[in-house]
This record gives sequence, structure tokens and C-alpha cells, in this order.
Amino acid sequence: MDIDIQRAAAEDSVELAVRGRLDAESAGELRQAVAAEIRRGMHLITLDLDGVSFLSSAGIRVLFETQREARGAGGDCHVRTASGPVRKVLELTRLDTILMRPAGDAAGPPRAARAGTPQRGAVNHVESRSFEDRGVRFVGFRPPPPKPLVGRVLGAASAVSGGPQRPDQFTIGPDSFALGLAAVADDGGIVDTAGEVVAACAAVYHRPPRSFAAVDYLLGEGDLVPEINAVTGLAWQGLPGGFAAFEPTDDRPAVAIDELVAGLLEHGLTEESSAAAIAVVIAAEVHGLVAAELIRPLAEATPDDHPLAGTRAIAANWLCFSREPVHAGRTAVIVGLASRTPGGAPAEQAAPCGPSGVCGHLHAVVFPHRPIRRAALDLPAVLADLTPSEPLAVVHLMADDRPVLGRGVSELVRGSCWFAPLSLSEGRA
Repeated sequence: MDIDIQRAAAEDSVELAVRGRLDAESAGELRQAVAAEIRRGMHLITLDLDGVSFLSSAGIRVLFETQREARGAGGDCHVRTASGPVRKVLELTRLDTILMRPAGDAAGPPRAARAGTPQRGAVNHVESRSFEDRGVRFVGFRPPPPKPLVGRVLGAASAVSGGPQRPDQFTIGPDSFALGLAAVADDGGIVDTAGEVVAACAAVYHRPPRSFAAVDYLLGEGDLVPEINAVTGLAWQGLPGGFAAFEPTDDRPAVAIDELVAGLLEHGLTEESSAAAIAVVIAAEVHGLVAAELIRPLAEATPDDHPLAGTRAIAANWLCFSREPVHAGRTAVIVGLASRTPGGAPAEQAAPCGPSGVCGHLHAVVFPHRPIRRAALDLPAVLADLTPSEPLAVVHLMADDRPVLGRGVSELVRGSCWFAPLSLSEGRA
């Protein structure tokens, strides 16, 4: 027997009124309804079970699961009201104190997850603000300190076009970030194993350079500190001090990544900073990524046969391009650099991100869907929450603005971003 679920949404919360039998056949509908609310960004959920005539153990299990999922997103999910049969079952099983919210207790997330609560690794203590710009709603926007983070270019861009190679080694500590074409440091041949890499907060995610390759990864723990050997790329040390949660405005389904980054540059890169670019880390639910992956080792590159040779036939032998936006419904961590103009960063590290005119270099590691806490200021904690999940892909984000056939730009449903002015130097630090 199906159940009927009616939703009543407020500004930052929603109530689901359930009618019917909540058993093994119908409990899945409630699970899907709660999951849909979490994907919409509604992490504070109350359940009205006054119209539920029967509650089985399968239904109880779903109530537990939905509560856990909402709390994982930094919110909560509780039963506000219940019919006599439901209340009796919960009281007899002594679960009423866990699954039901006491009368008069307003719904809300656990105290430690409320917006504005200081957390470990929180950004600078500057008053936050919320505003809309370029189709993006920024929530809890906090600008970074004007002093830029110090980064450096890794390796040599000439390696991608069959030229000289000068690999760089970089240690990925708790406050280190890197992206590019690299290998996890070992005794193997670097140009044979260097592929797309994203590294953040003592974790390295690496896609080997071959078709249908599985993502490998190394997580720093105890005395183990990962290192990468980069053929080309960029890196910096220091947690970005700016923060903003984001979501689309009006009825838009998603946020274009170039518009998101343009807003960060416009409101986060002040005249006090001498930097022309920003370092950015984004944790978000994906609407669709437009991306490419290296599928041949750079050891095979020659001056006439390499990923940047300029013809589609040659490029197709080196790179796997997404035929359409991919990884919808999953969660991604995006690491990179962005600037208002190509001159804001070394030419080999910045390309157009989309029609907004922003240039950048962005890589993403993709995980199974996991909601991002809206008020989670602690970047290391957010990344640590994703590491138990198996990474699904590591890709280089790109813009495809070809008329008709173009795939557009990557789009995100909602998430959080951390950013700071970035000053890049050439060569080894």
C-alpha cells in the first residue's frame, strides 16, 4: 500500500506529513522524500505521522536512517507529531526519546552545527553576510585576510607537449593543496604513471593515465605524509581563509562554476591584496561536470604527438572528454586557481572557465553523493567526512563553448567554498 506525503516548506526547514501505513512496502517512499529534501538543501526536517495508522520495524528503521542522513548534513530529522498507534510502538520500544522531538522544542540542528558556532579550523572571525550575484546566492560570506597564500608552479608545462620534463616533488600535509598531472611519489617512472591529481589536507587522489582506470588514493595518517611527483601543476600551503556557502537563486537548478568563481573574485579579492588570483576549494553536490582525463602516459609524448597537438584526432588519443555533463547527483571536491584575466596566473595554469570571462585551472575528485553541511566552516573536517567514501573519478574541469555542440560548463547544485588570494612563484620553493 502506498503512502501519501505532503510537504510544507519554510525558509530553512520543511515538514513532511505522512498518511497511510509505514511498513516494508511503503517506507522506501519516505526515505526517498527525505533524501530529496536534503538534496534541495532542506536539512531541518520534521515529520507529521499523525495520519499513519501502522508502523512496522521496517518503518522504524527508515526513521533512524533519515535522522542519521539529516544529521550527516548538519541538520536534523525528528517526528513532531504521531498517531496513537505510532506513539504506542515508539514508547514500547523506548525509541520515542530518540525519534520524537519533545513538545515545544523547536526543530534545529545540533548546537555544534549551527551557523556561526566556532569550529576547529574556522575561518577568520569577520562578520558574515549573504547576498545574490550572477545567479548565485552566497550565504555566510566571509572575505579572506588580504595577505595572500604562497603557492608555486610545479614541474614544466612543456612536458605535456613532448618537451623537456622537470618533475617536482611536493609534500601533502594537513594544510597543503595541489593539482595537475602527477604521480604518488614512489620509485616508479613518473612520466609513465603521472595522471590527473587532486591533493588536499593530507589526502592524494590519482587517476592513472589509461582508459577506464580506477582512482587510486593515499590518505595521510599518523607518520604517513603523502608526497606527489608532479610533471606539471600548481600547489600551495595554507588553509584558505575566506568562506561562503552557495546555492542557485530563484528556480535555477544549479550554479555555473564560472559564475560562482566570478562572484568569489568580485567580492573576495580586495584592493588591499596584491594578488591577481585566488586559491579555491569547493565541496559541492554535482549537477553535471564538463571535464577531461588523460588516458596515455606522457612518456609517449613527442613534439608531433601530444595532448595539445591541436587536432581533434590526436587529442582523442590522449584525452577522454565527457560527451555531456557527467557525475550528476554525486559530490565533488574541487581544488584550483582562478583569476579575472589570463594575466592573473602563469599562462599554462589558466584557461577560460566559461562565458563569464574568468580564467582558471580546476581539478575535481568525485565521490558518491553525500550532503554538504551548509554551515560547516571547518574545511579539514568536511574533507575528512568524505574520505571514507571510495573516490569515483579525478578529472580536469574545462569549458566547452562551441555553438550547438558545446557541453557548456560544470554546474553545482549547492555546497561550500573556501578561498584566499594566491601569489604563485615559478620553480621550486
